[in-house]
Amino acid sequence: RMWREIRLLAESKPVVASMSDVAASGGYYMAMAAPVIVAEKLTLTGSIGVITGKFILQKLYERIDFNKEILSRGRYAELNAADQRPLRPDEAELFEKSAQNAYASFRDKAAMSRSMSIDQMETVAQGRVWSGQDAASRGLVDSLGGFSQALAIAKQRAKIPQDKKVRLVEISKASPTLPEILSGIGGSVLGVDRVVKGVLQDVTSLNGVQARMDGILFERLENMPGENQLFLLVKEITNYFG
Repeated sequence: RMWREIRLLAESKPVVASMSDVAASGGYYMAMAAPVIVAEKLTLTGSIGVITGKFILQKLYERIDFNKEILSRGRYAELNAADQRPLRPDEAELFEKSAQNAYASFRDKAAMSRSMSIDQMETVAQGRVWSGQDAASRGLVDSLGGFSQALAIAKQRAKIPQDKKVRLVEISKASPTLPEILSGIGGSVLGVDRVVKGVLQDVTSLNGVQARMDGILFERLENMPGENQLFLLVKEITNYFG
């Protein structure tokens, strides 16, 4: 969704992605939707790959005296919901196929975005991480430079004189709370897709050149009911490292 929304935005106004120190994996996924990508020489980028896994919390649930029961219908209905038991062999096979499909989707979109063939993209994908300079030599990045370079390119594409001052608008959204993030696991990826889609829709109506978006930050657990032992455990860990 994020990739699609950025491409739709690029149809109505110039879009330039500016990478700073790290813009790999999900960061590159969003950046590659822009017609122009600018990175610094030492930017860590690329990482066109998928890492996935599944927590088996059976021992943890036993330790905190937590019982989880699932009422389901269908052979694979519990694939993402059942964390109180190991995956069956057929579930594990489906889980692995899902990860491979996610990787193929990422790789194919990257190939289309960068005007490469699938085989060409495969040689630089597979989770490899590149510096900005190496990424540029491999066609993953268009230009080397910082935010000022991206701004200059945006002005050029928008037909704005380089010496003309523009208003930079910083776009921010409220961060999701940790309980909201935990409750969203298994659905959309941390709910970030909805947040970014809303931000992009806001950007479409703005004039001038817009700055990069703030990242999504984690907030501490607050005012959680004492009965939920699992959330209490997460809250204690968060407060300990906070």
